[in-house]
Amino acid sequence: MFFLTAGFAFVNYFLIYFAVLLLFSTIISLPIFYYKMNIEELKVHRELEKEKVFKDDFVHVKVVVENIGRNSFDFIEIRDNYNPQLFRLILGENFISTRIGPKATIKFSYVLEPKVRGEYALGPLSTIVKDRLGFNSVERIVPDSVTDILVYPPYEDIKRIEILGSKRSLQLNYGIQRSKQKGLGSEFYGMRKYVFGDQFRLIDWKASARSQTLIVKEFETERDVTVMIIVDSSDTMAGGAIENTKFEYAIRACMLLTKVALTRRDNVGVFTFSDKKNLNFLKPDSGEDHFYQVLDFVARVKPQGKCKMIEAMDHFIKRFQKRSLVFIISDLEANPKDITQAIKKLVPFNHTIIIINPFSPWFEIHEIDLSSTDKALAEAISEEMLEHILTVKQDLRNLGISLITCGPDDMMNQVLSNYMEAKKKGRAY
Repeated sequence: MFFLTAGFAFVNYFLIYFAVLLLFSTIISLPIFYYKMNIEELKVHRELEKEKVFKDDFVHVKVVVENIGRNSFDFIEIRDNYNPQLFRLILGENFISTRIGPKATIKFSYVLEPKVRGEYALGPLSTIVKDRLGFNSVERIVPDSVTDILVYPPYEDIKRIEILGSKRSLQLNYGIQRSKQKGLGSEFYGMRKYVFGDQFRLIDWKASARSQTLIVKEFETERDVTVMIIVDSSDTMAGGAIENTKFEYAIRACMLLTKVALTRRDNVGVFTFSDKKNLNFLKPDSGEDHFYQVLDFVARVKPQGKCKMIEAMDHFIKRFQKRSLVFIISDLEANPKDITQAIKKLVPFNHTIIIINPFSPWFEIHEIDLSSTDKALAEAISEEMLEHILTVKQDLRNLGISLITCGPDDMMNQVLSNYMEAKKKGRAY
């Protein structure tokens, strides 16, 4: 239209001829383009080296474009979409602009690095086909081209937890604190005089000969407990830097507690909660493989929904009633009365309950340089939140329940030390 207007304005027949040719080409090329082009003949799919990775691992993505038709596509653009807030592009490009002939195949690949733990979608794939002149184009989203990727916490964290959870590390850092009962275990406990009913195989004949009376040996076995870890997965737990939110710390604490408890032959179960749509329960179990089951379980949980603690505890007691050592990890950003009422639902089952409270302001300003105005605001929020926590703490103290407020630097130590103290005192048996 520009050339046509210019041609008439300047009485230039060449511009008029050129403009008419362009208009004619555009009008004629459109039906021809749709007649010849069949975008369904383009088959595009994604191939992943693995769909489960650690946070510090790489995701190698390969996209395969296949033309199964007899016509060539002069200009195609394939783009594989991803969320840049969740993934970092390390190598290559996630799109390609090229030409593809009949019965031909084209491949391109790129590498992503996950930024945070969780289960996230990669995709969809989009296809754009244009004609030679670029006048006409068709875009299509490839059906079923979204792939879920499960991102575990950093492997470095897991190895650190495995080392910290080892028996030797526990003995060095916390001493040998074992809850035991006398019985037919494998570890020697002591000796005493024989009483009627003792098994003859327990008699120590050498000691009996020396003392001229029957002496029996006693052995002991460590008592196993069930540890239930209840993690608040409401949206308020997402406060803080994306890689170090309260929820991320809660997951690390859950993993650490799981590893330590399993090392000491305890059964471990996990329950995550927010509202009715986000209640997830993993039944207690033991053994080395169970740690990776817990890892897989928590990796899929995202902080979302409102904190409905009363409904969550109702669901929990329907699924589980056995007397246990219960750890609740929550920022407790809910009505104090609702929190107390929810915890009361656990009391009749004689659980030993320990509540770990990641204090919100400490996490949300952790490792952040604040201006003087922001610091004043943070202090005001801290004071208000502290009053709320103290109210909850007093209500729970009346129920005989411990509430431990902690920050990013001491959360892991608080979880571990409270577990070891409970084991030492023989609580929850």
